Amino acid sequence: MLIGEWNWKRPFKSLAFIYLSLLLVALGCSNMLIYHPPGAGYRSTDPNIHTAKQSDGQQVGLFYLPASAGMPTLFWSHGNAEDIGYLRSRFQSFHARGYGILAYDYPGYGVSEGAPDEQGCYEACQTGWNYLTEQLKVKPDKIIIYGQSVGSGPACWLASQQPSAGLMLVSPLTSAFRTVTRIPLFPGDQYPNIERISSINTPLLIIHGDQDSVVGQWNGKKLYELHPGPKHFVDVQGADHNDLFHLAEYEILQELDDFWGRIKHE
Repeated sequence: MLIGEWNWKRPFKSLAFIYLSLLLVALGCSNMLIYHPPGAGYRSTDPNIHTAKQSDGQQVGLFYLPASAGMPTLFWSHGNAEDIGYLRSRFQSFHARGYGILAYDYPGYGVSEGAPDEQGCYEACQTGWNYLTEQLKVKPDKIIIYGQSVGSGPACWLASQQPSAGLMLVSPLTSAFRTVTRIPLFPGDQYPNIERISSINTPLLIIHGDQDSVVGQWNGKKLYELHPGPKHFVDVQGADHNDLFHLAEYEILQELDDFWGRIKHE
C-alpha cells in the first residue's frame, strides 16, 4: 500500500495513509501515551495527606505542608509517572527552606478517583486550588503555581485564570502533541501552553535541562519567548528530563529563592 507500482499519485496516497494512521493513534491512544499512573505511593491515612471532593463527587488526593512565616506556598502539579506519595522527599527539601506545599493528584493517581484525561486533570487542579485558598485560607499573592513536565499543562491553565504570586515551570511542554511534532499537525491536542502563556501576566520562572530527551529544551525556551514578563530562564547544563533534580537540586532551590525575592520587591 505504501510503495506499490510507481505513479505520480503514489507519494500523496502514501502520505495520506501515514497521516491518517498517526491521527488514529493520536486521537485514540493519546491518554495512554500521556499518562502513566504508578501504583499508589501513599494511603489516605498517611501524614500530610488530605482529600477533597470535586464537583462531580470524585475524591482528589492532596499533600499539604504549611509555609513558614513570610514564605509562599507552592501549588504543585506533578509529572505523568509519579504521584504525590513518590514526591514526599522532594517536598521536604522545599519545605526545609520555608516553602509550603499543596500538591494534588490527577484522576487515577494515588487515591484520586477516576481516569486521567485533560479535563479531569483541570478539575482536580481546580479542586486543589479551592482547597488551598478556601479551606486552608492561603491568599493567592502567597502562592506560586508550580508545574513540572505534563504538570505544566494544568499549571498554565490555572495561571491563566487565577491570580497568583508567580508561575514556576520545570521542563514544561508547549503542548502534548507539539512536543513531538513541533508544529500543529493533529486536532485534539492537549495542554496548549503555547496558546495560553502570552495571557499570563504573573512573573515566570522556567527551569529546563539542555539535554532533555523527553520534552526538548526548545519547549521551555518557546514559552519563555512568548511570555510578556517579568520572566527568568534557567538553563541546567547536562540535565535530561528525569535527572534534573538529582543533578541540580541546590541550583533549583536557589533560583526559586531568588525568584521569590524578586516577587517580594516588585
